[in-house]
This record gives sequence, structure tokens and C-alpha cells, in this order.
Amino acid sequence: MLIPNQAADGGTLTTLFRRALAGCQVQPGETVAVLSNAQSPPAYIEATAAAAATLGAKVFTVGLPSIQRAAGTVPGVGEVYGLTGLTDLGPLIEALKGVDMVVDLSVLLHSAEQEAILAAGTRMLMITEPPEILERMFPTDELRERVQASAKLLGAASEILIRSDAGTDITMKLGQFGAGGGWGFTSGPGTHAHLGSGLAAIYPNDGGANGRWVIDAGDIIFPFKTYVQSPITVDVVDGFIVAITGPGADAELYRDYLESWGDPEGFAMSHIGWGCNDRARWNALALLDRSATQGMDGRCYAGNVLFSTGPNNEAGGSRFTLAHSDVPVRRCSVWLDGRQILDHGRFVVDELAFDDGFARLGAAGMGDAAGMGDAAGVGAGAPLVGAS
Repeated sequence: MLIPNQAADGGTLTTLFRRALAGCQVQPGETVAVLSNAQSPPAYIEATAAAAATLGAKVFTVGLPSIQRAAGTVPGVGEVYGLTGLTDLGPLIEALKGVDMVVDLSVLLHSAEQEAILAAGTRMLMITEPPEILERMFPTDELRERVQASAKLLGAASEILIRSDAGTDITMKLGQFGAGGGWGFTSGPGTHAHLGSGLAAIYPNDGGANGRWVIDAGDIIFPFKTYVQSPITVDVVDGFIVAITGPGADAELYRDYLESWGDPEGFAMSHIGWGCNDRARWNALALLDRSATQGMDGRCYAGNVLFSTGPNNEAGGSRFTLAHSDVPVRRCSVWLDGRQILDHGRFVVDELAFDDGFARLGAAGMGDAAGMGDAAGVGAGAPLVGAS
């Protein structure tokens, strides 16, 4: 177990967070607010404040009240995005509009309060993951370039087509909303970043998504933080889910979750995009304490296509709902205006391609070197289970 103020590389959390804040260009004399709640690790609060101070910033911490989960306002179970401890705290929101940077340890994501603070020009860095993930998925220039190139491709397209051997075949019209992406740093006024990320996304036009997407065995559903065991077929008409079917309990569970919020807006297609981080791992949820991670490995591993349902208010849309899910899907092929970007989960454009460094079973020479060849049941052309 990681001891307090201990980063995964043996250094201190203060050192780790100082690198993060320096990457966000925190300058001497700037004012930095650290927001936390009862779920925020105390070591993170202390280390973030200390890191900001070592950079010469003026820093203060704010402990937010817990979210009030009255059944009338939050009928669903589990993680809630969009309802925060800042709700109805107008004077505090106004104060945060006046600082240079907010470090968010409380998760303001998808909330009206976050929108208001960003609109005032305050930049924001969200930190939620444990140290091991923060270290492994720490921002790099290569990641930034891949995310920015992806956002540029998405932003220039008028249509995205997504297909998979599992049965996905869906088209979404684009252009109503801008594209964006995150690699972990933020520096411009009114911008937001999530430390330990790496993805690009765009919101489809209102009513512009039609077709079918299949959540196959091994894909992940958030907020469940679980791997699907049997395929789920999701039919979409004019931007809204109209049917969720499948042979196992997974389909029923996903359908029940979305229905339980009692909000038809929760069936809308939200952002669409792909993971860009070559150091994020699809297998992480099988190895880590699921309660300790928000699941950024699963959302960001390179080559996944991240489907999302629910709100689009963060992009300037009118749809706000607490019902939200993220579903990273593997092995999809993607075209933007007819140009292929992904082929079965592998980038096929030069500006996004990379060598993941995996030693794949069945690769040339591996079987022979082990004296096994194809006798082990893995042919040279067989796909690796779990490959993105």
C-alpha cells in the first residue's frame, strides 16, 4: 500500500503535484484554490497546497459539503456527475471565479458550477486517480500532440462512421459543437484538464446519431467499472437510445441503470471520441482497487472508441442530466468523412500511430523461439485477447 505523501515512483506526492502544476504553468503570485470534499484523500489536499506554494502561488483550500442525495433529486445509484458541493453556494462560486486556477479534488465534472467558473476565465485541473496511475499516465509531449491532432480531425469532420465485427454500425453528424481533448495539463484561461487522462471527443449534432452500437464482451461500462460478459446491442434513432437488448444480464443491468434516473434525456447520445494514451491499460480494472480509481485507464487506453450518454451542456448544448455513462469499446473501425482513422482499434493515420511496445503472442519468431510454433493454439494471425 502507498504510504501518505508517497508517489508510485518513490518520490513524494508534493513533487508529483508540483510537476503537474508546473505543467499547467502556475506562476509566482497567482492564486490557486484547492477544492476538496469528504472523499478527497487528505494527503492530496496537503500535497497540492504545498506544491502550489513551492511554485510561489498564493494558495488556499476549501472543504466542500457532501452532496445531498435526496431521492427526489438523485433517484439513481452510484457516482453522480453534475451535482456538487458548490450547489447553491453563490458567494463561493463568485470567489472561485476570481482565482487564477482551481485544483479540483471534489469532481465538479458536468456541473453548472464548473461551467460558470471556467466561463470567468479560471483554469481548472481535476485530480482523482491514485499515484500509480498519475505517474504512469503523466502528460508527455507525444500524448499532447496525439490528442491535439485527434481533436483537429474530429473538429474538421461533418460525419463520423463507426463499425465493428461485433455489429456496431452507427453514423453521427458533427459540426454543431466543437471538438476538444485532454492530456492532463491546462494553461489557457477558462480551460480544464484531468491529470492522468488522454482522450479526444466531440458531441454529435442534436438528433444526428443513427444506427447501432454493440458493447461486446470485455468492453467496460462506467460507472459500473466492470467488464461486460455478454454482448449488449444499443439501437439509436435521431440521437436517442430506443432499445437496449442482449442475451445476458449485462443488457438488463445497463438498461435498468439508465431507466432508473427517470430522465428521458439520459438516453441521449453524448460525446463520442477515442482514447489516445499509449500508457493507459485496458486491463487496469482487473488489477487495481476499483473503488480507488475513477477509471481513466479504461476511458483513455489508445484506440478505444468512447461512447457516452446523457448531457451535452459542457459543449454549449441545452441538455443537462444526472444520468450519464461512458462506454469505451474495443476493436472498432472509424471513418471521418470517409477517411479511415481506426482499423479494428489501431490508428492508421500517421499523426496518431505509435508502437505500443507489446510483445504479442504469435508474433514472428516468438513461437519458434519457445519451440512451440502454432502448437500452443495461437497462430501468427490470431488477435491478442484484450488488444485494443
